[in-house]
Amino acid sequence: MTQRRTVGTPIIDPSPAPGTPATTTVSPPPSTGSDNTRAGRRRARPVSAIIGGTLIAVIVGASLAAPWLAPQGYDQQDLTAILRPPSWVGEYPLGTDQLGRSVLVRLLYGGRVALFVTTLAVLLSTVVGVGFALASAAGGRWADSVLGRLADIQLAVPSILLAMVVLAFSGGGTWQLVLVLALGGWVLTFRVVRSAATSIVSRPYIEAARVSGAGTWQLLRRHVLPASTPLILVTVALNFAAILLLESSLGFLGLGVQPPTPDWGQMVASGQAQLAGAWWISIFPGVVLVVLLVGVQLTGDWLAERLSTSGLVQR
Repeated sequence: MTQRRTVGTPIIDPSPAPGTPATTTVSPPPSTGSDNTRAGRRRARPVSAIIGGTLIAVIVGASLAAPWLAPQGYDQQDLTAILRPPSWVGEYPLGTDQLGRSVLVRLLYGGRVALFVTTLAVLLSTVVGVGFALASAAGGRWADSVLGRLADIQLAVPSILLAMVVLAFSGGGTWQLVLVLALGGWVLTFRVVRSAATSIVSRPYIEAARVSGAGTWQLLRRHVLPASTPLILVTVALNFAAILLLESSLGFLGLGVQPPTPDWGQMVASGQAQLAGAWWISIFPGVVLVVLLVGVQLTGDWLAERLSTSGLVQR
């Protein structure tokens, strides 16, 4: 006779051997998915988000407050203080450059330029990438093939090489720089969102909505785009770091924002020849750039991990 076992309750052998006391066995409760969930939440603790967010907030806040923190202007010269080293108690905490301009003031205003250009380029590249991805998912095999080959061609050409060629022929400028940076950043968003959108379009509830009379635009707007939003947020963080680095690289090569407007990459290049004697001209902008990139990367990694733990993003 088989006896039913209840989880977590003692089971007594009904027929013990003569002279042997009855033995009691306790069956352990079965493991559930809650352990995995708790482990995922531990992995997704916002330590990296706090660190990354703090770094971003400090740099962005100081850059936005540059007119109040440094009212004298980024191009104001003091010929009596040329190449003055950093001094925490003096007028120039981070020193001066070859023209007697405050490195701290130019650092703050350079952050405004870098953040403005990078943010516009990221927004533009996101709009283009998401638009192409939705068109590829909803336009059928022909549209997917054409847009996919276009993305492959874009990936075959290094972004910095393409930017150098375009800026050399266009003559440079802020808006040309924004367009070039967006041109190099839309592919990542396109490939990631296209993969998700193609999977969503083939699901049964999308087919049911299409049979019930929903149009293509309505399906994209009400179903595909909201379901792809978590992936879009992750790609925005990744694109921001990549585009910021590309913008600084172009400034270092002299193809970014033109003088006298300050730029972090331009400041690093201007002090390269005097790195041994006036290291602060290049080191401070480079350190601020690296710190901002680390903050964006930490925040992006935490966001991806958080969304993956909640099931919104499959990693």
